[in-house]
Amino acid sequence: MGPTSSGYWKRIISIRSRTFRCMNGEVKLNFIEALPEAFFEIDHPGELINVFDGPTLISLEGAASEPLMISTLLHGNETTGFYALQQLLRRYQGRLPRSLLIFFGNVQAASEGVRHLPGQPDFNRIWGGGEFPEARMARQVLEYARRRQVIANVDIHNTTGRNPYYACVNRTSEDFLRLATGFTDIVIYFTEPHEVNSNAFAKICPSVTLECGLPGVPEGVAHLYQYLEKLLLTVGCDEKTTGDCRIYHTVARLKLPYYCKFDFEFEEYTESDFSFTQSFDHFNFQRISKGTVIAYTRRNGPHLAVLDNHDRLVTEKYFAFEDGKVIALQDLIPSMFTTVKDVAREDSLGYLMEPYSGE
Repeated sequence: MGPTSSGYWKRIISIRSRTFRCMNGEVKLNFIEALPEAFFEIDHPGELINVFDGPTLISLEGAASEPLMISTLLHGNETTGFYALQQLLRRYQGRLPRSLLIFFGNVQAASEGVRHLPGQPDFNRIWGGGEFPEARMARQVLEYARRRQVIANVDIHNTTGRNPYYACVNRTSEDFLRLATGFTDIVIYFTEPHEVNSNAFAKICPSVTLECGLPGVPEGVAHLYQYLEKLLLTVGCDEKTTGDCRIYHTVARLKLPYYCKFDFEFEEYTESDFSFTQSFDHFNFQRISKGTVIAYTRRNGPHLAVLDNHDRLVTEKYFAFEDGKVIALQDLIPSMFTTVKDVAREDSLGYLMEPYSGE
């Protein structure tokens, strides 16, 4: 069912562009208080550039005045959030049970189907402060959300490797965990990287990052839609228990030397610096047994770097490099292991976790 031709969904009450001019250029933040009809007519988030020409914050009024904050497309190729939100907003057009603030992040990158454009920062690493253009834009989003007294924040993402649905929190209080367990019973508590959206909003309200599996998969869209619809109707009054969730704590991340050559062919006599197992992302949320070989290495080549939450090098705690092999020195539980080379090189190869038993 398409949007009505009259109703506030069609009327664009105001569009105010906030532009920041800095030495490195400018970032324009659009602010609108109604959705244009064209939003419902596009078939893919790549077409969103024809509706919003850049990062856009949308404020929609509902029956309950305290708004729910939702962010999506911080990474332009993570599309599940767009599809679920488009369906949800169509379902409740003109009669929202609760006010919504929606931030569509890197619309330009979405038009190219990439995480971010060359020269852009990662839009999920701009929330920790600073004076570069994107950080100034993020600060405006945060300040507006604070003024509106948002009741909860949800940041929607996809994974680049095979993962179950899981949620990430920066605090383990009941209100944060309840927000997470409405989506999944697998929860990760993390403190680094600290520049992410969910951590910034955690200073304002209960906040969560949702990892919805691979981008655009219909089952993931449906699962997210059901979560968002329930949240829209019950946020602030849902008494779901958090006792049965599995909570992990991120303890380290795997980094590759920027100059290294790597592949996922698992070749024993590789000419690459690292040749990881072909099903590298299948390790996610599985236990890697002590002694497992996760990669072959070039003789006398560089070592994989493992950094803890204080950026200290702790590689020798987790891996040995013997006879051209990378060997697990203890049982490991990974998450977000990826076989996407650009992500592995630019961000990280993945994370290591431990069961979380309390602060």
